[in-house]
Amino acid sequence: MSEFPSLRDDFEEWEGLVHLQVSEFMLFTQSAIEARSFEVVSRCFQIATAALLEGDESLRNAIGVSYLEHLEFRSDAGKQAAELMPDELRQARYDVLDYDERLLGRKWPTDER
Repeated sequence: MSEFPSLRDDFEEWEGLVHLQVSEFMLFTQSAIEARSFEVVSRCFQIATAALLEGDESLRNAIGVSYLEHLEFRSDAGKQAAELMPDELRQARYDVLDYDERLLGRKWPTDER
């Protein structure tokens, strides 16, 4: 939380509820995307990638379903932000969206592909 102190209260509110904490992080990232704060977006993606690669099973799952699955990249700002996503994070997003499509028989609403 030292990276983004504005998230501290939200994370404390959802103490022990990792999916809700990650959801708050997703909302923070999405706001940065729409504000075109691409340095912040890039840092968010770095943090999410580290969580995906180094986190425990619960955190990795939360990054998939509470973060990657819900980020919206269809706007002009979103398209620019998507280019900043590290390959590992992009592949994890595509894996989640592919799973959703197989499960639902249609694309997930945030699937821009």
